[in-house]
Amino acid sequence: MNQRSAQFGVFVGRFNPLHLGHERVIRHMLEQCGLERCAVIIGSSNAPTSIRHFFSYSQRRYFIKQVFPSLKIAGIPDYGSDGDWLLALDDLIDLAGLRSEAACFFSGAPEDVDFFVKDNRQIEVLNRVDGTTPVVSATEVRDRLIHYKSLDGFVNTTIIPAIEAEFQTQWEAFKHL
Repeated sequence: MNQRSAQFGVFVGRFNPLHLGHERVIRHMLEQCGLERCAVIIGSSNAPTSIRHFFSYSQRRYFIKQVFPSLKIAGIPDYGSDGDWLLALDDLIDLAGLRSEAACFFSGAPEDVDFFVKDNRQIEVLNRVDGTTPVVSATEVRDRLIHYKSLDGFVNTTIIPAIEAEFQTQWEAFKHL
């Protein structure tokens, strides 16, 4: 993996929804780079509702802001080409007051940064499972919601009620699509 020598930290993900693994990576990024030098970019911000893209951009942003109120957050839609997506991402990073050429992309799984490795971007992968938490993914969280299982140990307790409420409202509508 590329060594981290960047001045700025960026974490790109769908955060659908935010879970404890995401939080671990964000906290590490903040420790490494400092709050003013970090940003979270919410991907697929324009994706239509589906099992994979269950929560809207505004809902995902809200969940993150409840846990990290001062963190810079922006959304990035899906694009028809990787080149267009990367250009838009660099523009967002620059607009956030960071410099895209000096950014390190943080992640909780190697497969999530493969795209950045291929583009010669700086990366840092932190194992989002530290041994004190279960293996966690947004897919697992959504599955737990669908099957009415507890989110304890998977999601920050501060946002569990909001995630469950949003899910329940949307799940009823989703089942009738």
